[in-house]
Amino acid sequence: MTNLPSIKQLQYLLAVHQHQHFGRAASACFIGQSTLSSAIQNLEETLGCQLIERENRSLMFTSIGEEVVERSRKIINDTISLKELTKSFLTPLSGKLTVGVIPTIASFIAAPLYHFCKQTFCDLELVLIEDTSDKLLDKLEHGHIDLALLALPYETDKFHTQILAKDHFSLVHHKEYMPAKGVEDFNLLPDASVFLLEREHCMTGHALSACHLNRASCINPFEAASLHTLLSMVEHQLGVTFLPQMAINAGILDNKNMTATPSQSDAYRDIGILWRKTTGRIRDFKLFSQQLEVFLQRQCSLEFNKTK
Repeated sequence: MTNLPSIKQLQYLLAVHQHQHFGRAASACFIGQSTLSSAIQNLEETLGCQLIERENRSLMFTSIGEEVVERSRKIINDTISLKELTKSFLTPLSGKLTVGVIPTIASFIAAPLYHFCKQTFCDLELVLIEDTSDKLLDKLEHGHIDLALLALPYETDKFHTQILAKDHFSLVHHKEYMPAKGVEDFNLLPDASVFLLEREHCMTGHALSACHLNRASCINPFEAASLHTLLSMVEHQLGVTFLPQMAINAGILDNKNMTATPSQSDAYRDIGILWRKTTGRIRDFKLFSQQLEVFLQRQCSLEFNKTK
């Protein structure tokens, strides 16, 4: 039989590549540094080439070493998927499920989603990770999370994307700042009157696109870091903003002297769930997404995705 590298050796190689240090990699793998070094040396002998150049306390991966790392990562992911496939077949939606959620969704559904999953999937341990879209997609690609719940459109070609619901935008303003009937063309709003979140929040781009807001002069240069700051500007009658129905139904405007006027146009963002195309838990994820769609409709009164 051909002498092949072991999965354990490939895992050790990935650990060294991640930490760029034999000592830290050994600690992360819960083994001694000599054991790790010996495993990497045996791997190099099996493959017949040098993967890492060592000099004193520094190291550098060779060009072939970098390629082996990439191939090893795929092998490890495929192996994990194989294990996931059998586990999913035997006990659907059981064990740990790590879901990444962007802040402008997590703020309104995190706690209710925990309760919903506890009631619906008694054998499931749900773990939510809140982060920006870019960081969540990176975590998803490298296997640090199982699913990502995002607002779309967004560049997600690497992953399977399931659109769950439409989350419509409304114009939010102080009750004394603007007539309740709203404005049909949002580009006619006064200069510097529209307050938005920082550009790194995808809700800003979605609001601009969905509401066809293309006149730059009506957007205030101030960028809020949080929804709390954003609404504070509106509450003090400094301008208006746009909020998705999910936020409004969660009570973000309760006890505030503000009102929400639905957009005259069909302005909305899609709520979608993503997973790796190579996963072995497709059965689990489809079942989870079906129940998540029901949850969004009940909890947030969002419109079902009708294009499926």
